[in-house]
Amino acid sequence: MVSQVSDLRAATSGNHQPSVIAKRAEQTTRVADSQQRDPIRLSRTLTPEHTRQQSLLQRAQQQLASAQVAERSLMDIGKGLMDLNKRLGMATRSAQASHQVESQVSQITSSLEQTFNQAQYQEQPVLSRQLRPNFHGDAQTTFSVKGLDTTRVVNRDEMLVFNLGKGGANAVPVKIPANATPEKQASQFRQAFNEHGIGVGLNKQRQLVFSAKEGDWQRLQQSLKVTGQGERFPAGKANRAKIEATELRFEPTKLKVDRAALHDSQAETKRLMQQVKASVQELREYRRVISEKMSSISQKSPQLAGLSLESVERDLQSILPQEMSFTQVYQNIRVQANVHRHTAVALLSK
Repeated sequence: MVSQVSDLRAATSGNHQPSVIAKRAEQTTRVADSQQRDPIRLSRTLTPEHTRQQSLLQRAQQQLASAQVAERSLMDIGKGLMDLNKRLGMATRSAQASHQVESQVSQITSSLEQTFNQAQYQEQPVLSRQLRPNFHGDAQTTFSVKGLDTTRVVNRDEMLVFNLGKGGANAVPVKIPANATPEKQASQFRQAFNEHGIGVGLNKQRQLVFSAKEGDWQRLQQSLKVTGQGERFPAGKANRAKIEATELRFEPTKLKVDRAALHDSQAETKRLMQQVKASVQELREYRRVISEKMSSISQKSPQLAGLSLESVERDLQSILPQEMSFTQVYQNIRVQANVHRHTAVALLSK
C-alpha cells in the first residue's frame, strides 16, 4: 500500500509538457463525425508519461473499489458484533445461556462468518482474519514468537534453527550476530524466512513480528519448533515454539456460549469491535489519501484537466480495461460517509 501511494505521489510532482489530446467537444444536440475523438489516434498520441499517469489512475480506481468493499463488509461485521455483544450481555446478566440465546448467538455467528467469507473484490479477500484491510494477495495473520525478544542478555553470536513443520528437510537456520540491532535481527530473519512465505518486521516497540497466510498460520501454530543455544531457547532437541497472534483473530463460529465462557466471549466480542473501529478509520484515511492524489494527477496533467470524468472514461476505454466505472467509483468516495451512517456512528462511538 505504501508503494502504491508513493507512486501516486510521484506522479503529482514536476512539470508536464502540453498534450495533443483532443479538447472537450462543444455540447450541442448533434456532434459532427469530424468532431468525434478517435480512440485509436488518441492512443498513438499518448506519451509514456500520459500512459503511466492513466495507469496510476486505474490502479487507484481498483484500490478505492477494494477499500469500499472492505469498509462495507467491516460495517456489516461491526453491526453483527454489536448484536452479538447485546445477546451475550443478556446471557451474562442472567448468569446462564438459555437455549434461546444459544440459538440466537449461533445464527449471528454463522451470519458473521458468511459476511467475512463474502468480503472479496475481484475474487481476492479484502479482509484478514484479524479484520485488517488486505489490498493484494493472500490475507495474512501477524504473530509473534514467545521468547524471541530483540533485547538480548548475552553478548555473543547466536544460532537458531527453526522447523516449520512442512515435513522433510525443512530446517531454517538463522544466525544472529553479537550486538545485532533489532533492525539487523529482523533482516536476518527476513532473509531466512522469505522463501518460505513468512514475512518479518518490527512493531512500534522494535520487537519481531511475523506474518503468514492462513494455511501457513494454522500449520505454524501447531508445528513450529526451534532449537537454540541455551540463551533464548534450549539447545539439543527441537522444542515447540509458542506463537501468538498480535491481534485477536475473527473466528465467530468458534465462540463459546456455555456459562463458564460467557464473560470471556463477551470480552472477545468487544475487542473485535475495537479492531473493526480501527480498520474502518484506517480505510477512510487511506481512501482520503488516494482520492487526493487522483485529483492532483488530474489537475496537474494538462491532457486530463480539461476533460470531465465522463470524457476520460470514454476516451480511454480502448486503452485501459474497465472492470468498474471510473466515474462511479470516483464519485462514490464523496458520499461514502453517508453509507451505513447509523451503524458507523454507533460503532465508532464505542
